Amino acid sequence: MSYIVKNALLAATIALGATSCNTFKRSTTSSPAGGSTAANAKTAHPPKFIENISINSNDFKGSSGSGYMPTLIAPASNMEGVAPMAFKYAILLDVPVESITDGKLFDFIESWYGTKYRYGGNDRTGIDCSAFSQTFISSLYNVGVPRTSASQYENSRRINKGDLQEGDLVFFRTSGKKKAISHVGVYLRNNKFVHASTSSGVIINDLGDSYYARTFAGCGRVK
Repeated sequence: MSYIVKNALLAATIALGATSCNTFKRSTTSSPAGGSTAANAKTAHPPKFIENISINSNDFKGSSGSGYMPTLIAPASNMEGVAPMAFKYAILLDVPVESITDGKLFDFIESWYGTKYRYGGNDRTGIDCSAFSQTFISSLYNVGVPRTSASQYENSRRINKGDLQEGDLVFFRTSGKKKAISHVGVYLRNNKFVHASTSSGVIINDLGDSYYARTFAGCGRVK
């Protein structure tokens, strides 16, 4: 687990400890009569945080290698019932945990998350960006889109960046050619999009990451 993620979880642990004793599993053993504070601290069991959360350190890095620190917003009273996957995607999308309610969407993303990039690939042994966006739109919205990123750009309706909604396509010019569309991802929310990146495979990134901000070419809504 990366240094950034450790710090995020440590901060969440401290905040939760201050507001809810029920979130943690603590020792119920009484301190020996007349025992010192130091002795009590040695005999107390350390608190246990929510377990079995799988978060890859690459989740916090864009293609340029720059990381970001999301803000987790969730009432401490609700944390005991939070599923690990909801907690993971709340962190990745920097949204409140209770907003992670679309099980089908996040089950789909989780099933592909980390799949390596392979040019021309279209399955879990390796997939490229346009095959991933095509599979995403087809599986979740039952709508067909063309196979390549350039064709998806041509066959989608141009929209403003401020009007982006879940399921819209975001396009990039990453090949060095000024007009050539060479990369595509699917917008989620809060400026985040999911895509098959050449460096990290299927991953969530932020449109504000320096690399994607520099290569951004436009948005499209499937017709």
